[in-house]
Parts: sequence; structure tokens; C-alpha cells
Amino acid sequence: MIDPVILFTLFVFGISIGSFLNVVIFRLPKNMSLFFPGSHCFSCKTPVRFRDNIPVLGYFILKGKCRSCESTFSSRYALVELFSGLITCVLFALYGFSQYFFIYSFLTYALIAITFIDLDHFIIPNGFIILGLISIMIIYYFDFTPIHWEDGATGALIFGGFLFFLGVFGEFILRKESIGFGDVKLGLVLGGLIGIKYSILALYLSFFSAGIAIIILMAFKKLNTVSGQIPFGPYISAGTLLTILTSTPNGDNIIIDWYLRTMF
Repeated sequence: MIDPVILFTLFVFGISIGSFLNVVIFRLPKNMSLFFPGSHCFSCKTPVRFRDNIPVLGYFILKGKCRSCESTFSSRYALVELFSGLITCVLFALYGFSQYFFIYSFLTYALIAITFIDLDHFIIPNGFIILGLISIMIIYYFDFTPIHWEDGATGALIFGGFLFFLGVFGEFILRKESIGFGDVKLGLVLGGLIGIKYSILALYLSFFSAGIAIIILMAFKKLNTVSGQIPFGPYISAGTLLTILTSTPNGDNIIIDWYLRTMF
């Protein structure tokens, strides 16, 4: 049984990380400092008081409004914080305090920020790619992952290479960009972290989730058919996260095992 004190501590840690991710999501694409000035209302510039800046709770304490000018805050701030806390606890429940937990938690936090930045701006900042590449080098240098570097290198080529090929092919057929180069670079990093088997599954789940989302958006007439722009980063993130959440510390995966039992 998981110690509730440890679980609560991890939840608090997770929502605190989520609070910082909100800053990254808002400021990084605008080339603003992530640390200065501190949290403040972007309408009246009034600093947010410490007691009002508690992750998740702060949003409800303020009733989603600035205490000074009553400008509304997006509920997404609280949702990002809550999801970060919950996913931290889920990853711990799955992997315990193993290298998987630390690697996948770090990866998930990055994917959360990437998802919302791509949704808002249709970009994946190079800072995430550089951070990911540095992380890969550190992880393999200190042998912090059970994945062999050859597995990681091949996974990077499969993940990033497939997206690159699809982008080139799509641009040739559609005469416009279909897969952005930022997605390709993200695929290289993710493949390097999760290896061959998980890269293939993550790719499949990425396109599957994108297909489902497009059908839903079309059904509710929310798809922008004029620009035709659909950020793919969120679906890459969703596919990768689903792969992580259905995997086990011994290298098995629930979805892959189900497929093999069903088809073979």
C-alpha cells in the first residue's frame, strides 16, 4: 500500500511544478523572463499575494479573478496544476521511486508545457529540444536508464525519421507544410528517451488520438478549415504519455501485449 504522506507530498510537489509550467507556457513563447517579475495580473500589473498564489487553491480563493481589477484568469491555470499533481502521483504508483519515475515525470512536465504552447502558438520552442538532448546525454552517460544507447538512437531515428518522412511526403502531396520540423525534433528526443518499441507505439497512439480529436472537432464544427492548421505536438504528447502510463518497470506494455495476444 502506498504511504498517503508520500502521495500527498508528491501531489504538492506536482502542483507546484504545474504552477511553474503555467509561467513557462505563458512567458517562454513571448521571450519573457521566467522568474522576473513575479506572478502578477497581466491587466493591472498588481503582484499576486503569496496566499493567493497557492497552486490550484489560489484560483478558487480568488474565484478566478484578480483581487484588484477583477480581470478573469483562465481556469486552465488550475487545470495544469491539478493535472501535474495527479500525474506525478500516478507515475509514482506505477513505477515507485525508480529511474523510470524520475525520467518519465521530467518528460511529462515538459510535454505538458509543449502541449499548451503548441496549442496557443503552433510552435515547439527549441529550448525544450536542447533541454531534452542534454537530458539524454546525462541519462546515458550515467547509465540512469535500462535502455541501451543503441536502442535509444534507433528509437530517435524511428520516431523523428517517420515524422520527417511524413512531413516531406505530405508537403509534396498537399503543397503545404503537414508536419512541422519542431514535431520532428521532438520525435527525435522522445525516441531517444523511450527506445524502439515504445516509439512505435507512441507514434501509433499519436496519430490515433489526432484522428479521434479531428473527428470530434469536425462534429462540433470547431475545426479551423480556413487555415487548416492543426498543432500535432499535443497528440505526440498524448501518444507518448499513454505509452508511459500503459507500460511496466519490466519493459512490458499493456497495449502491445493485448495486440500480440489478439492478433497472434
